[in-house]
Amino acid sequence: MSFAHPAFFLLLIPLAVAAWLAWRYGIKRRSRLFIPMASWIDQRPRFTIPSPFRVHYVLRLPALILIVIGLARPQEIFEREKRTIEAVDIVVSFDLSKSMDAIDFRPNRRTVAINVLTDFIDRRKDDRIGLVLFSGEAFLAVPTTTDHKVVKDALANSTNKFLQDGTAIGESLAVAVNHLKDSRAKSRIVILVTDGDNNMGSVDPETAAELAKGYGIKVYTIAVGKKGKVDFPVTVYDPVFGEQTVMQQLTDAINEPLLQSIANRTQGRFFRAQDMGVLENIFETIDALEKTKVEVDTFVRTSEKAWPWILGALVLVLVELLAVNTRWRKLP
Repeated sequence: MSFAHPAFFLLLIPLAVAAWLAWRYGIKRRSRLFIPMASWIDQRPRFTIPSPFRVHYVLRLPALILIVIGLARPQEIFEREKRTIEAVDIVVSFDLSKSMDAIDFRPNRRTVAINVLTDFIDRRKDDRIGLVLFSGEAFLAVPTTTDHKVVKDALANSTNKFLQDGTAIGESLAVAVNHLKDSRAKSRIVILVTDGDNNMGSVDPETAAELAKGYGIKVYTIAVGKKGKVDFPVTVYDPVFGEQTVMQQLTDAINEPLLQSIANRTQGRFFRAQDMGVLENIFETIDALEKTKVEVDTFVRTSEKAWPWILGALVLVLVELLAVNTRWRKLP
């Protein structure tokens, strides 16, 4: 509940002072004369009957308080928004190849990329987002949807155990473009996250880029990983100790010219992320570049709630008038 004129509550200050003074110096010290009936001495009441002044006090004070509340105009405000959204349809194409387990990021490239992507998805509240997963082959894991929890769960639980190893950049891009080509969204983009070069799949990346260009789909390409050699965990089998994880050196295999060409052809942008901070900045940049246009019309309806308080005050005043003119009548 809100109040249209809360300044009226300041009247409670002098009212409280007057009430205290009346109780402290008025009611208790006021002289009074009772004229009992003839039978009063033999039929005295067993409890103290309040004086007319006390009745007047306990009824008038709450009535004045209720009037002050009514003057402040208590209200209930109901708001409704009408949103006009020019949504962006986004498909994230995420690389699941084994090289994403490299530990040049902590704990590894894959985990960091998933966490940053999740934060990005949380910021795109009104957009439809889909997910393509790929390594040596690609598939649509989640169609574009506003249920972002489904996308985040699929991303968090993604695995390459059932996929051929490798990096099928062209095929992943073709799958994403095929899903977006019939979208009626004003803006359609693909965010391609990879740490390698195209070495698998039946679709050439340049051909997939031309396909995206033809449908007016932007492609943002993100190369994840430091340049040079990085540590890479590999599981090996030892006849004595069984399966063990050993560290090997992985050479940077990112094809920057290819990823730049894909982005340039489709009016997107290419980014190179060599640490977590840079990767976060990249997604903040994409978020700023592909902002959703939202027009909001707000309808406000106000319901006045002062009348019950005023009615309560009137009832107390009527009860007071009735009381002090009947049983608690005082003279003069």
